[in-house]
Amino acid sequence: MKGFLYRIIVFFALVVLVLALSLYCIPDVVARTSILAAIMDKHEALQKIKIEKIIFVGGSNLSFGLDSKKIIETYKKPVINMGVHAGIGLEYIINDVKVYVNRGDVVVLVPEYENFYTDNFYGEMELVSVLFDIDPEGKKYLDAKQWEHLFKYIPTYSAKKIKNYIPTLFRKSTLTTEIDIYDRRSFNEFGDAYIHWALPNQNYMPSKRNSGAEKINPEVIAFIKDFKKYVENKGAKLVILPPVIERQFYNNHDKMINEIEAALAENNIGFMVKPDTYKFSKDYFFNSYYHLNKKGVDKRTEMVIGNLEPVLRY
Repeated sequence: MKGFLYRIIVFFALVVLVLALSLYCIPDVVARTSILAAIMDKHEALQKIKIEKIIFVGGSNLSFGLDSKKIIETYKKPVINMGVHAGIGLEYIINDVKVYVNRGDVVVLVPEYENFYTDNFYGEMELVSVLFDIDPEGKKYLDAKQWEHLFKYIPTYSAKKIKNYIPTLFRKSTLTTEIDIYDRRSFNEFGDAYIHWALPNQNYMPSKRNSGAEKINPEVIAFIKDFKKYVENKGAKLVILPPVIERQFYNNHDKMINEIEAALAENNIGFMVKPDTYKFSKDYFFNSYYHLNKKGVDKRTEMVIGNLEPVLRY
């Protein structure tokens, strides 16, 4: 019996060792060429801007949903779309952008609704990828609670790195000339994902209706409230817009969306416009109820330009 337990302990110790070595020592070539790695290019773009700018902050509802060049042409200010992927988590997304906010900037926060009532706020597998293979310096933004939340993703991510690395031992490069819609190179100089603009719509899973048991996480409201104070103390302005969303999703989540709207308003951090303003029909979406096709991008961008006029026409 003791021998059996010893072998079990040794086996698990070896598994932990292999996963730890994978996490820290094996480069994830897939992550470094994926859409997630675009966060580094966006950092670089922000660093180059020395004048007042507009920064869009959120997940893929922004990366797949704006034509920033049109906003630049309208307001004659540089624009960087920092949207990448909601799986990075709103807590990290905001902390990551803070250092780039300067006097005179306009920060446009457009959070996906799931941030308010799921653990998405703290980040998912995508954030683990960012922290260990894309931007390790980002670890400084995490507290103990966020690490505790992310821990469940780490073993799976470590195993996935091994799977991704093995094929690279037998070929020189994984980089192709064709740019996938989720490739790091799928973004233009302003931070907008644009490769899908020329592609036909794809089928995607419809949204599920809320169960009714969901509750707003008060930490999210408090965090956004603190972010507003931070932005204003820097001499900048914060605008909060609702995300663009497919009509079916909105109808399936209308009760929760109304609760989110009310909670933000009660804390003086309300949406600039009503959430249903950005409720679009399905023909405006590409491959997700958050990802717009080119027709949707054009419509949403014009609406955003109009929403920002009271803030930028001064």
